[in-house]
Amino acid sequence: MAKPGYANQGFWFRLIFMLFYWCVLNVAITVFGILVIVVSVVRLCARAEPVTVSGWLRSVGVFVRQIIDFLAYNEEEKPFPFQPWPKGVKDEQ
Repeated sequence: MAKPGYANQGFWFRLIFMLFYWCVLNVAITVFGILVIVVSVVRLCARAEPVTVSGWLRSVGVFVRQIIDFLAYNEEEKPFPFQPWPKGVKDEQ
Protein backbone atom coordinates (compact mmCIF):
# COMPACT_ATOMS: atom_id res chain seq x y z
CA MET A 1 0.00 0.00 0.00
CA ALA A 2 1.35 3.44 -0.98
CA LYS A 3 1.83 6.15 1.60
CA PRO A 4 -0.61 9.05 1.52
CA GLY A 5 0.64 12.48 0.40
CA TYR A 6 0.98 13.88 3.91
CA ALA A 7 3.42 11.08 4.83
CA ASN A 8 5.80 12.19 2.06
CA GLN A 9 8.74 14.15 3.49
CA GLY A 10 9.12 16.11 0.22
CA PHE A 11 5.59 17.45 0.64
CA TRP A 12 6.43 18.98 4.02
CA PHE A 13 9.68 20.54 2.75
CA ARG A 14 7.82 22.07 -0.18
CA LEU A 15 5.12 23.36 2.16
CA ILE A 16 7.77 25.09 4.31
CA PHE A 17 9.33 26.68 1.21
CA MET A 18 5.90 27.73 -0.02
CA LEU A 19 5.21 29.53 3.27
CA PHE A 20 8.63 31.21 3.05
CA TYR A 21 8.02 32.32 -0.56
CA TRP A 22 4.53 33.55 0.34
CA CYS A 23 6.17 36.01 2.76
CA VAL A 24 8.84 36.92 0.19
CA LEU A 25 6.09 37.47 -2.41
CA ASN A 26 4.40 40.04 -0.19
CA VAL A 27 7.66 41.96 0.21
CA ALA A 28 8.43 41.69 -3.52
CA ILE A 29 5.01 43.05 -4.49
CA THR A 30 5.53 45.99 -2.14
CA VAL A 31 8.94 46.69 -3.70
CA PHE A 32 7.36 46.35 -7.15
CA GLY A 33 4.70 48.92 -6.24
CA ILE A 34 7.29 51.36 -4.92
CA LEU A 35 9.34 50.98 -8.11
CA VAL A 36 6.23 51.62 -10.23
CA ILE A 37 5.67 54.88 -8.35
CA VAL A 38 9.34 55.88 -8.70
CA VAL A 39 9.37 55.16 -12.45
CA SER A 40 6.12 57.09 -12.91
CA VAL A 41 7.39 60.14 -11.01
CA VAL A 42 10.73 60.14 -12.83
CA ARG A 43 9.02 59.87 -16.22
CA LEU A 44 6.61 62.65 -15.27
CA CYS A 45 9.33 65.01 -14.09
CA ALA A 46 12.22 64.15 -16.42
CA ARG A 47 10.24 63.19 -19.53
CA ALA A 48 12.78 60.43 -20.09
CA GLU A 49 12.74 56.74 -19.39
CA PRO A 50 14.72 55.81 -16.27
CA VAL A 51 16.58 52.86 -17.80
CA THR A 52 18.17 51.57 -14.60
CA VAL A 53 15.01 51.71 -12.49
CA SER A 54 12.96 50.22 -15.33
CA GLY A 55 15.41 47.31 -15.45
CA TRP A 56 14.94 46.78 -11.71
CA LEU A 57 11.18 46.89 -12.21
CA ARG A 58 11.30 44.23 -14.93
CA SER A 59 13.63 42.12 -12.79
CA VAL A 60 11.33 42.24 -9.76
CA GLY A 61 8.38 41.46 -12.05
CA VAL A 62 10.12 38.31 -13.32
CA PHE A 63 10.95 37.35 -9.72
CA VAL A 64 7.30 37.75 -8.69
CA ARG A 65 6.27 35.57 -11.65
CA GLN A 66 8.76 32.87 -10.64
CA ILE A 67 7.37 32.84 -7.10
CA ILE A 68 3.79 32.59 -8.34
CA ASP A 69 4.74 29.70 -10.64
CA PHE A 70 6.38 27.91 -7.70
CA LEU A 71 3.39 28.48 -5.41
CA ALA A 72 0.96 27.27 -8.10
CA TYR A 73 2.94 24.03 -8.63
CA ASN A 74 3.81 25.12 -12.20
CA GLU A 75 7.54 24.97 -11.39
CA GLU A 76 9.50 22.64 -9.17
CA GLU A 77 12.62 24.84 -9.11
CA LYS A 78 12.76 27.34 -6.29
CA PRO A 79 13.29 31.01 -7.25
CA PHE A 80 16.11 33.23 -5.95
CA PRO A 81 18.22 32.55 -3.78
CA PHE A 82 18.23 28.98 -5.13
CA GLN A 83 18.60 30.32 -8.69
CA PRO A 84 20.43 33.40 -9.94
CA TRP A 85 18.56 36.69 -9.68
CA PRO A 86 16.43 37.16 -12.83
CA LYS A 87 17.68 39.56 -15.45
CA GLY A 88 15.63 42.62 -16.26
CA VAL A 89 16.15 42.23 -19.99
CA LYS A 90 13.43 43.56 -22.24
CA ASP A 91 12.17 41.09 -24.86
CA GLU A 92 12.92 42.24 -28.38
CA GLN A 93 10.02 41.60 -30.75
